[in-house]
Amino acid sequence: MRWLWLLTFGACAPHSDGAVAPKRSASRASLDLIRAYPDADKIFVQARLPDGSDAVFLVDTGAGISTVSADVAERLALKVSDGGYVEGVAGRTTWRRARLPWLSLGGMVFEQVDVAVDVDGAPESAGFIPVDGIIGNNVWGQVTLVVDYPADRLELAVPGEIPVPANAQPMGFDGAHASVYVKAFAGEQNGSVVERTLLLEVDTGAHGVMLSGGTGVGFESVSTIGEEPILGIGAADLVPVSAFYRRTRRVPLQAVELGGARVEDLKPATWINFEGAAYTIGPQGMPGLIGYAALQDHRVSFHFAEGRFAMNPSEGPPSAENGHARMLEWELKEHGRDDARALIRGKYLIALEREDEAITELLTATAQAADHDEARSLLARLMLSRGDHAAWESHLKALSPAALVEQSEIVALVNGLALAGRAEEGLTLARAATEASPEEAEAWLARSDAELNLGDTAAARRALNTAARLLQNPDADLKRRARIARAEGDRLGALAHLRHRLTLYPSDGEALWFYALTVMEPGLESQRATFNADLDRAMARLHPEARPLDFLIAALHHVGRGGAETERLMKTGLSRDCDPIEDASSKDNCVAWYMAMGGSAEDEALALIQGAVAAAPHRSDYLDTLAIVLLGRGALAEAAKASAEAARLAPDRFYHLWQTERLTALATAARVK
Repeated sequence: MRWLWLLTFGACAPHSDGAVAPKRSASRASLDLIRAYPDADKIFVQARLPDGSDAVFLVDTGAGISTVSADVAERLALKVSDGGYVEGVAGRTTWRRARLPWLSLGGMVFEQVDVAVDVDGAPESAGFIPVDGIIGNNVWGQVTLVVDYPADRLELAVPGEIPVPANAQPMGFDGAHASVYVKAFAGEQNGSVVERTLLLEVDTGAHGVMLSGGTGVGFESVSTIGEEPILGIGAADLVPVSAFYRRTRRVPLQAVELGGARVEDLKPATWINFEGAAYTIGPQGMPGLIGYAALQDHRVSFHFAEGRFAMNPSEGPPSAENGHARMLEWELKEHGRDDARALIRGKYLIALEREDEAITELLTATAQAADHDEARSLLARLMLSRGDHAAWESHLKALSPAALVEQSEIVALVNGLALAGRAEEGLTLARAATEASPEEAEAWLARSDAELNLGDTAAARRALNTAARLLQNPDADLKRRARIARAEGDRLGALAHLRHRLTLYPSDGEALWFYALTVMEPGLESQRATFNADLDRAMARLHPEARPLDFLIAALHHVGRGGAETERLMKTGLSRDCDPIEDASSKDNCVAWYMAMGGSAEDEALALIQGAVAAAPHRSDYLDTLAIVLLGRGALAEAAKASAEAARLAPDRFYHLWQTERLTALATAARVK
């Protein structure tokens, strides 16, 4: 998470806030790394704060300064003042400055730690683990930092205490960013290889490799040009993702060498700011980053004082632990079975798939006034994942309309009621939600769906317009707009909305497929040339590996553009999306899905998806695949039934609402004939 070249605290005199730091600081410490799930790319540690609490922080050697959440700053009563702007790869955002009196990492104490407060784009959670901030190089730069990724261990020591490995290479450190020379070998396998030595920042908060400006010069001949969203620090939550699409190059990497190690099988590097001297993305002068993908199999050593960097084999037994297990263990050790903390335990247990225990904890949490609504929401989701629609509805109905909006459950319940044949009840609930929460866009989305479920398209459109106004985004929910237009018989209007959606989000495979399905309807022959041009334009804007191959295959098949190209895309999609899946049922679902999207509903596809559904009968994605396979076999009634059940298991997903509406209409028309 590389950010901030120009952030400074100015000439303000330092001040000391809060509790006095521990009198003695350890000279060396070893801490467990916390990840949301095994092999997650973000790594976190717990730190002790001045109020005696423990907090979770992202380990980020790409950050020049540390951050804390607004909640931490408020709880510690930090003195907060304006700080100007922070600049990340996604853009600029305002920030506020403060100073932690101290923080302790495994007994090593760091005093008077400058922090930025409540920065847009900083992580707020890792799964169900709350994240309280980022620890950056204004802390790490004071020590030797060793990250043993396979063992999930982090070591700290005063400079000189941990020997510099013999294979270490020089590392530049300007007080904010650690940079090393990386030898990169780029090009497609069995093709020409371009070898270059690059100066990159080592960033434990980033995933892959990013190049910027002149750093990538020389790779033009082996790279592709396309558009992709560039997110991170500076990406405000309310700004639509379409605003962050940027033209980039992608450079296929065969291998990189750094820190005395060679790393192969990397994903392509993203090259930003390649079109000229001006830096239009990210901080001025940033050369590029190298992150988790290159570091993950090594024991990585940052010797800041000595200016050395090394990557070596792990020294500990490999860890495949879900960080929620570690947090649950800590929670029980620190707080026991305190009923007031049952919600916390319940969340960790959900992440660990210990559902029966989670239900027990969440039921306890419903007796706590502060936790009641969230606990009921989580219980409802657990029940729905088990196919228990009655229990799901019961738990959600224990919430007020305002609470349903706050817990992001109102759209699901309104549509779930409609799918159960109780659309009038859904509309009554949606109206109550807009009355209770008139400034919340989600309430109006539910109102729009509820009005449409009863055929009032004008009211549905008005509600959707209100939601867009509240979101401050005139292009919000274009697929919902298309569905309303179709309900009115305005198929050209539906095409216009889907076309605009594809222009904003060329990687939106669902929009592409719905566009293809609509344009092939009788009477729209004149629009097919436009569709083909739009499809080709959207795919040309994307890097080849970023194309939604499943939906692209379906669209090409539906408009009669199958053949050798579709077969090639099918092989690529199966290799890219299905082969890496380890779970047998998930892999079978993936293969059956691709076969069905390509127009093949053979016995093999049916057998694969029936096996997957038998193993996990309440997976909406499996049931959706079954519906498409059955559709291809002409079993329309069975396809509509499977699609409706998929929608009932995921009633907040617009895709399922459209799909079950479409398949039900096809089955009904077939019965009439």
